[in-house]
Parts: sequence; C-alpha cells; structure tokens
Amino acid sequence: MNVKAISPAIESISIHSTDNNNKEAVSFKDVLMGEINKVSELEKQSDALTADFISGKTDNIHSVLIAAEKASIAFELMIAIRDKVLDAYNEIMRMQV
Repeated sequence: MNVKAISPAIESISIHSTDNNNKEAVSFKDVLMGEINKVSELEKQSDALTADFISGKTDNIHSVLIAAEKASIAFELMIAIRDKVLDAYNEIMRMQV
C-alpha cells in the first residue's frame, strides 16, 4: 500500500470565492497560513502594548487587557482548529480502502 504525503493534498485543495469579480482560487494552505499570521500579529500587538504599559509609555490598562484577551482567544481558537484537523486526518487514516 502506497501512502502519499499530506502536503500535496493540502496544496491541491482550493477555496473558490463566491464573489463574481474575484475568480481566482485560494489554496487551503494559504488560508491557513494567513490565519496563523493574524494570530501572530495579535500576539505581537499584545506584547507591544504590555511593554508600553510596563515602561510607563501608556496608562490605559483597558487596551492592554483587551489586546491580551484578543490574542488569547485567537490562540485558543487556532489550537481548537488544529485539534479538529488532526482528528479528521486520523479518522481518514483509519478508513479502510
């Protein structure tokens, strides 16, 4: 039995836009990497606001806490999605062909 790597399969999956003006296909990999980059940016913004608050450059604790909570929720969502994708992959691998 020949088992192929999952990377080519992920790259071949494409999401088609329903917008009539935008007919290009976006790969699943690009969508996933874009969302991971957004989570990373939220964490960087949270770190920057925290550092500004600690150094005394800002005294707005509310914006610091909101940014930290946004980053935390985004990270938890990313982990939940990762777990669901791994569960789906494992379920596919358990299927008998």
